[in-house]
Parts: sequence; C-alpha cells; structure tokens
Amino acid sequence: MRRRTSLLALLCAVAGAGRAAPGFERDDPSARARALRELRGVPDPAAQWRVLQEAGKQRDRYGVPAAAGSRQRQLTASPVQGSTFVNIGPGGASFEFNGAKYLETDSGRARQIVAHPTDPGILYLATAGGGVWKTWDAGAHWEPITDALGTTAMGTLAMDPQNPDVLYLGFGDPFDVQRPGLVKSTDGGATWSLPVQLAAAGRIAGSVTDLKVDPQSSNVVLATTDIGLFRSADAGNSWQAIPLADSAGDTFFFMWSLAWVGPSNWLLTGQQANPAKPAGPVQNVAQLVLWRSTDDGATWSVANAALPGGDALAATAGRGTLATAASTLVQPATARVFLLAASLKGDQQLDLYRSDDGGQTFFALGLNVHGTPRNPNVDQPDLNLGHAQSWYNQALTVDAAEPDLVFAGGDLSLLRSSDGGNSWEVLTNWLPVPQGVDLPYLHADLHSIALGADGAVYVGSDGGISVSADARTGAAPSIGFTSTRNRGLVTHLVFSVACAPESWPAALQGFVGGGLQDNGTRLRDGATTSFDQVLGGDGIGLAVSAGTHTDAALGSVPDVILASAEFKIFRSTDGGQSWASFLGGMGLATPPFFVRLARDVVGPDPQTFLTFTGNAPGVYLSSAGSPWKNISGKLHWQDSNTDTTGFVTVDGGQIGLRNLATHPARAGVYAVVSNKFAYVSADAGGGWLVSLQPAPAGTPAGTGVYLLSSVAFDPADPSGQSYYLTSRAMNLVDKQGNTSKLPESFGHLYKTTDGGLHFASLGAQAVSAGGLPFVPFVVVAVDPGAAQTLYVGTELGLYRSVDGGATWSRMGAGSLPLVEVSDLCISPGSKRLTAATYGRGFWQIGTEGVDPAGLRGDGDTNFDQHIDGLDLIDLADAFGATEKSPGYRWQADLVGAVNAIDADDLAALLLKFGGQP
Repeated sequence: MRRRTSLLALLCAVAGAGRAAPGFERDDPSARARALRELRGVPDPAAQWRVLQEAGKQRDRYGVPAAAGSRQRQLTASPVQGSTFVNIGPGGASFEFNGAKYLETDSGRARQIVAHPTDPGILYLATAGGGVWKTWDAGAHWEPITDALGTTAMGTLAMDPQNPDVLYLGFGDPFDVQRPGLVKSTDGGATWSLPVQLAAAGRIAGSVTDLKVDPQSSNVVLATTDIGLFRSADAGNSWQAIPLADSAGDTFFFMWSLAWVGPSNWLLTGQQANPAKPAGPVQNVAQLVLWRSTDDGATWSVANAALPGGDALAATAGRGTLATAASTLVQPATARVFLLAASLKGDQQLDLYRSDDGGQTFFALGLNVHGTPRNPNVDQPDLNLGHAQSWYNQALTVDAAEPDLVFAGGDLSLLRSSDGGNSWEVLTNWLPVPQGVDLPYLHADLHSIALGADGAVYVGSDGGISVSADARTGAAPSIGFTSTRNRGLVTHLVFSVACAPESWPAALQGFVGGGLQDNGTRLRDGATTSFDQVLGGDGIGLAVSAGTHTDAALGSVPDVILASAEFKIFRSTDGGQSWASFLGGMGLATPPFFVRLARDVVGPDPQTFLTFTGNAPGVYLSSAGSPWKNISGKLHWQDSNTDTTGFVTVDGGQIGLRNLATHPARAGVYAVVSNKFAYVSADAGGGWLVSLQPAPAGTPAGTGVYLLSSVAFDPADPSGQSYYLTSRAMNLVDKQGNTSKLPESFGHLYKTTDGGLHFASLGAQAVSAGGLPFVPFVVVAVDPGAAQTLYVGTELGLYRSVDGGATWSRMGAGSLPLVEVSDLCISPGSKRLTAATYGRGFWQIGTEGVDPAGLRGDGDTNFDQHIDGLDLIDLADAFGATEKSPGYRWQADLVGAVNAIDADDLAALLLKFGGQP
C-alpha cells in the first residue's frame, strides 16, 4: 500500500519546481486601511471604552474551569461537542510562497519590541492584535501575558529604565483596531492594573502611539495618543492632558513620538488634525509639528525652528519618529537625536534629520530618494526608505553605546549607518528569492527595532519578529537574520476561515485554511499547527469545493480552492500547488479589497461559488469552473415598492457590498449585505428582495442600524425569508448620515422571519441574564444540523445560544482569549467548529473524528510567570483529561502528539519546577 503523505508536506517538496503562480504579491496598507474603515466605520472612542468596560465584566481567570455539571449541560445541548478550544496555530510554517518558495516563518504584526537591559533572555513583544508576549530564552519559547486584559489590540509598550519589572502598556493600534486605555505592571507583566482612560476636551484616546519613562525620575511618564499628549507625575497613578499648540494656535494633534534628550528636556512629534474629522494618519494629510519641553514635559513650545527651513520644511513633512543616542544624553548641550520624517502625504521618505545639541538645531542627512546606499539593489536603489508607505513604516534606533551606529527600517529594507547617518548600507530584503539581491530575508513593513543586552538586533514587522546576532558589526551581505523566533507566536490577524466539508475523505478532515493580513493565504499542513503560505500579500477569503480527487503524487486533494487577495481572486485545482487568476467574466468590474467568497453547499454542482465586485457592483456566480456570471437581477426595494436593475439604489447610486452567504438547506438561495440592507435571492440571482433597515421600535423612518457585518440563513426555513444579521455599529444613522446612540435594548444581532420587513433583536438583555455583550459583532453562524444553535463572533470572543437566541453563554471561557472572532466554519457531521481570530490565529473545538495537535502549553496555569505548586495542583486536577473533557487545561498540556494531560506532562512540568515557563 502506498504510504499517504500530508498534502502540504508534499507541496513543500514540490513547490519550488515548475510551480505556476501569480507574481510577487505586495500588501497595500493604504487600501487596507480604507477598506477596514469602511467595514468598521468611524472609530467611536466612547464606544471603544465601553467595549473595554464590557471586557472587564467578561474577564475570567484563565484556567479556572466552570463547574463540570453546568458545563456538561451546555455541551450536550449543542451538536458541536467538546469542552475546550484548542489553538491550532499558525505556530509555524513548513514553507512560504510568494512568487517563489522560501523556508521562513512569521507571526502577526509587531507594534513594539522591548528588550531587558541586562538579561538577554527576557524580551517583550507587543502585537497589533495578539496582545503582549514574553520570552525568557530570547524567543525560543513565548508566553502571552495579557490575555485577561480585555483587549488584544496593542499600541505600544515601555519599560522603566530604573526598574525593568515596571511596564506601561498602551492599547490601540493606530493603523487598525483602536482601543482606549493604558495599564501598568510592576512585576514584569505577571499582573496588570485596571485600564486608565486618557481623555481631553470631550475626546477619548483610541490609540497610544508612544510611551516613555523619565530615566532619572520614575514618577514622570509621558504618553502620545491620537488626540494629544498625556503626562503622569506619579508613576502612572493619574494622568493629565498637556495643552499643546502649533505656531498658528491650532490645538488638536495626532501624536507620534517622544524622546528624552537629557535632564528635564524632551522632544515630541505630532501632526495637525481636524477635530471635525476622525484623527488618523490615513484620514488626515497633516503637517509635522515638533515641540520641546525643558521642565520634564510639564509645558511645551513649538520647536519647528530647529529644523532646516523651519516652518516651511515642517509644512512639507508628515509623520515623524524620534530616536536618541543614549551615551550622549549626559550632556544636554551635546545630546544626539535623530528625526525620521515622512513626506506630507506619507508617500515617500522626506529625510532623516540629526541634532548634536539636544534638538536645538537639526541638519538633513539625505535619507531620501536623492541618496544612494553603498550597496543598492532593485528594491532599494536609493534611500527612499518607506516609499509610498512612509506614513505606515517607520522604525529607528541608535546603539546605546555607539552614537554613530544607527538602524532605520521602512517597507522593504533595514538600513544601517556606522557614521552617524552620513552613509548607509542595506542589510535585508523583503523576499528571500532570487532577484539579484544577495541579502538576508526580513519580512516587509518594519515598525520596531530593539537592541538586546547581548548585542542582538531585533526587528518587528508585519511578519512578527526577526533577530540578528551580527547586524551591529557584520558586513553586508554576510549578516544573518532568522525568522525562527516566530515559532509559537500565535498573533496572526486572520480575516477568514475555511474547513473541510463533510464530503471530504477522512484524510483531509483536518483541513483548515484562511486569509491573513500581510501573511497571505494559509493552508494547514495535515492536522498539525503548521500553516503554509501558498499566496503572498494580504490574504482575504477562502472557499473550497465539496469534491476531491486523487493526485498521483499528492493523494487526495480538493477539486477546487478559491482564494482572494486584495482586489484579486485566484483558483487552484491541485490543492494549492499552483494558482491562476480567476476574474474571467467580470469584464471591467473588479473585486473590492475585502473579497468575500462562498460556495452553494447544496447545489447540484459541487463547484458553485459566489462573490461580488466593488466597482460596477454586482453578485457573480461560477459553476463547474466556468467564468464568473453576473447574477445581479432585479432588486425589489420593499421600503418604496420600487425596482432597480442590478446593485444600484433607487437614486442610481452604487451599492457597496460587504458580505454574503448561501442557504445551508436549499440551492440557489443567496444573501448579501451592504452597509444598511440585506438582499436575498431565492432564484439564484434572478431577483433580490431588499430588506428594510433594522431599527428599534419607534425609530423615525429612514433611521436604523448600519455597518452590517454578516448574514446567515435559518436552515429550518427553506424559503430564505428567515435570516440573521449582525452589525458593528454603536450608533444609528439616518439618510443624511447623522448618527444617534444605538439603544442597548436593540443590540447587534437581528432576525427576520418575513424577508426583512421586520427585525427582532436577539440577546440584547444583560449578560448576567443570558444576553450578549453590547459590543460590535463581526459574524453570525447557524449550525446547519441544529437550527436553534447559533454562534456569534464579537470583538470580545465567541458566544453561543442553543435556544434560537433566547439565551447566550460565552464559548471558550478559560481557553479562547478575549479577542475579535472574525469568521467561523462549522462541520456538523464531525461536530467541529473552527474560529478565525483577528490577532490570535485559528481555534477549534469539538474534534470527534479529528484530534488536532494544538499548540502546547508551558505549564503556567495561573499565568504568574512562575512554575510552582499551584501549577502542579492544577495539572493534578486535570490529569487524564483531553480537550473533550470539562477539566482539560491547555496550559498544563506541555508535550505529546494529542491533546491530553498525562504522565509525560507531569514529568515536563517537574523539570521546570521553580523556574520560568
């Protein structure tokens, strides 16, 4: 009998030979930011703070299970069995592919890296959506240390120079998920304070962009935010907004960077912002302002005159990042400081400026399109470091002991100067494939650089963390960088998930795949925690056919896989080995950035797929591999009893579509949603019935819910008249775009049974009474085999109802962190549910027939960063449990190929006893 090898393992072996695939895929942060803004709407800081308050109510002590009796009652009520969510990765990759194959791995977007000043093994990594992680062995093993804080969206992290156990953590990625709040730890992240709200002039900060502690006074802490500057004079116990103004008297700023430049002296950068518009680097083209303080940050004055050209130069600059040479700060008069500045529009690098007098005067170093590195290449022929992403990619640091040793990072390369910024050499390249570039690989889009106590150089990017042992002293191109420290860091920002249909053979039932932010389209390697990148760039959607076939070399493979990247769709018929563009039949229409894909699961053809376009909006269908066909028939608007042809409003405006679904029990029944309405067709697109806008009783006509995020049919109603909608909005909106507060009594989940004429809210009661949290909802799913079993993915985790939405309970408490659940895939026959999260990868629960090799725990069951008797007791309590058992503790499952707590785990824990995880 021929030995069966896993599909992706074989792909690894053959991917580099004769593989047909699109060219190199680049992500587009600007387009992504605009698309995310359309999906999520204008950030509402007050609503964001409410989300954090709700998280406080939902926060549970991880690893302390509920009573076995009550948990078992919930389990037997639902077809999806299991007790504990298992994190199935990505914990690594066998290979990655972007135009060519390479053997690297990655994790999610890094926001900040903080290295311990004396212990080279201790390192902290703050991520955009996966929280903060800590390592004691320089990245060989990692532990998440903020899972119970209530948000996994991080802005920045800082350490007290006088006490490395004191940490300050600011929430909210300035480019993505914003969350208000700031917390402090005095024990290296083992415990954290309650979040503090930073607010001024009626506005709440949604992102903390930089934090600094005064090296000579631990009481003084400064924080830059998207609404201004804040200062604490009592070590973070209280915070005050610091008034700032520019030369024209404007007083509202998006702040970026802080630098202590000697006793009592600070520098600060920000951009002017329009308070009438949302503050943010993508939304506002705003000029740079530089401030200086000489009284430890209590008061500030505009320092644009220090720049060459003064206000005139500042008017051409945008985002600015500061870095100092620590060895020069003893004497403020000769302190060296650098300022990396983007152009006003952020579409190129303006320059790097240097001061040798503590920021009194700066001079330009020519780090821009007019400069040339000592070793130019096709991707970095000049010194335009950030290119069109200079608003997004800025990383800068100076060696603490060598003031002439400077590192700067942009979108494609890491640069080094050994002479104070006068000349530069390129150290890395964004792709490790032959392009005539003989440099080590470093994932694109750099955000943070940290220098370890042992001389290591750590770089954080959209692909996580990389490290070099010789980047300070080695000569390019012989310098080495490794991405292996990403193994075990499950921080990927996942947009979508697809899982194995019931019709697939047992050998493929472990299949999981999805689209990841700037980490491509990923397919799981067998039933492991390894997910291999088969397409690069921003992976968005994924859909698979119901059928499989046998490949002579690969064994069983899906007949078809469709994958979408930004504005593109690709098709594979060999299990992801090769891909071809799949846009035929769309003509001049093109998909939107967030391209959604779905399969008609009960249609006569197992390859019937749906998608929709962005410009010339419409719904498209493909059957049996045929080109796409526009099925945007007549739209009947029930509110006005009028019809339109295609996806246009009665006023002739184009309709931006956001998500779609197919009926689980009847072929040809499809639904899509736009910002305000649902559109349902019961005849495969010939006609579409347009819902009314969901609205609370008594709401004026034309006002209702918006930011609709997903739609799901009730499988018990084959007519398609009954379906569910979710919304991200915390407000109502009228036809003029005016907003008003969304009543908590209406919530974010709605059901209609009459084709959208009326909507009832579900789960709007208090959580304590079996309701849902009053937070944005991302996705709703119905178990196809049990119409009364509903799942809702929210910004605070996953919730389930087994009584049609009357009562709800949080699913995965104690295992699944309080992270945004972005997509769901249910396999009813095998009783398995797979969740995609925006920051913590893929999670699975209920594994009858498939026992996933989940990521192993580290023994720290109470998350106090120490292996002690309490952890031993917890392991003993869970001894013999599997993930199907109520008492299973994933943190106590240290070793083994299956998810079970046994003698091997006990032996592994005892080896760690008395030490760090």
